[in-house]
Amino acid sequence: MITSRRVWTTITAIVVLLMLTPLLGILAGLFAPASDAWHHIVDHLLAGYIWGTFKLVIAVVFLSVIVASALAWWVTAYEFPGRSLLSLGLVLPLAIPPYIGGYTYVAMTGYTGWIQVGLRNLGVELAPGSFDLLTPFGAVLMFTLFLYPYIFLVLRAFLSREVGHLLEAARVSGASPMRAYFTVILPLTRNAVVAGATLVAFEVLSDYGLASYFGLEVFTTAIFKSWLGLGDMAAALKLAAILLLVVTLLSAGEKALRGPRSASIGVRARPMQRMQLRGPARVLVPLAAWSVLAFALLIPVIQMIYWAIVSMPNIRFDGLMATLGTSVAVALAGALATTICALIVAQTQRLWPSAVTKTFARITVMGYSVPSTVIALAILSVGVWLDTRLGTALTATPAIIVVAYLIRYLAVSMQSVESGFERVGIRAHESARLLGAGPLRATATVDVPMIRSALIGAFLLAFIDMMKELPIVLILRPFNFATLSTRVFEYANDEMIPESSLSSLLIIGIAMIPIALIVARQSQENPHV
Repeated sequence: MITSRRVWTTITAIVVLLMLTPLLGILAGLFAPASDAWHHIVDHLLAGYIWGTFKLVIAVVFLSVIVASALAWWVTAYEFPGRSLLSLGLVLPLAIPPYIGGYTYVAMTGYTGWIQVGLRNLGVELAPGSFDLLTPFGAVLMFTLFLYPYIFLVLRAFLSREVGHLLEAARVSGASPMRAYFTVILPLTRNAVVAGATLVAFEVLSDYGLASYFGLEVFTTAIFKSWLGLGDMAAALKLAAILLLVVTLLSAGEKALRGPRSASIGVRARPMQRMQLRGPARVLVPLAAWSVLAFALLIPVIQMIYWAIVSMPNIRFDGLMATLGTSVAVALAGALATTICALIVAQTQRLWPSAVTKTFARITVMGYSVPSTVIALAILSVGVWLDTRLGTALTATPAIIVVAYLIRYLAVSMQSVESGFERVGIRAHESARLLGAGPLRATATVDVPMIRSALIGAFLLAFIDMMKELPIVLILRPFNFATLSTRVFEYANDEMIPESSLSSLLIIGIAMIPIALIVARQSQENPHV
């Protein structure tokens, strides 16, 4: 018994040490001597990076909350033609990375795009910059279109399960649906909104592809400029340390903004009975909802399909299948590693609860709040140090990318595995132990089959994020190593957006399969969605 506990705790401790690797790399750069480049950044650029990042995050979160809240309320509270399809379809923009959506819309609305060309053919004279999306506001729109599902998913699940009886009570008291929403329902959605909005903020802070293409002065672009442009790794790590501090403050703010757990709805909660739309809302609500789906999914995907067809002669097919295989293989390896580690850490905390194991579990979920650029740069510094001191070749293998994936996305798998364990309880495991099974055998034969759905969800969620990941691969990839995301990025840098569409569609198509599976599973578990 003691030996088994020691083994499980030791493996969990190793995972925790791995999660702390970025912190070690950042500290090494933080205490390195300040260079002339760093002094220049502090004197002339740092304030602009802080303000630019702050404005971008606040604007994207604000707009995403408005869009997601309206959509979640409409598809859960009202019945109208196409509602069920919308409820599922509004999740699918998660399959489109913001940088791919941004590339597509910029090319569509540019001077040579079909919108401006069509208007000129109709004799409409346009002022220069009339459809210029390469602005901070354009970046906010792009982020919102492809990140709002993070909030929509959480809100839709909460509204469909938890507030039906409260809405009925408000209606019986004479409140209109709109008044009932703002006075009764909206305050109760605070925790759900804060949880989803925090995910959106983390995604914005981690983005590099869209920010660099739109020329935004934010921390991620500053880190790349310091490292590649100025050739100063120490300055880049110092910027990464400041960004990590920003993320830490954001995480603390998220905990402060969440209401107490005791404010839960309770056992009286029941599904919401949907109402009929009346008056102009019968047209305006479906029109608005379908418009969001069109701009976030249908229009960019249709445009990319068209570009892929007409650009076939110019697309570089050499190595495309190898790149596809590499992308899937690395994502599969990373997703498998995160799922296994999440199972071990969660099970250790579950079987031997203590202050130590709970702390270990909390540390493992910190990685998702750390931007990809920070993790990759920190791991690169640690990897170079190990290669230099020990003669290893860690930075020359794709294994370093899998390690970064594990650190970044372990929290995604942990959340699913922990929720699975909470649903099944521990009695079945204890019964297996009483019959003579050890912890490993009981986990494999009893717990894993019982939480199979949660494990599949943990694997698929991690796989989706890894397929879309760009900054980690850009920073850590070995020589002559490419994924679909880096291929798209290179095409965009060469201003060959139509030629990038085939690789973009492959990313979207592969990511959409697990998203559809997850949505279908949620629909079976909660038929009222």
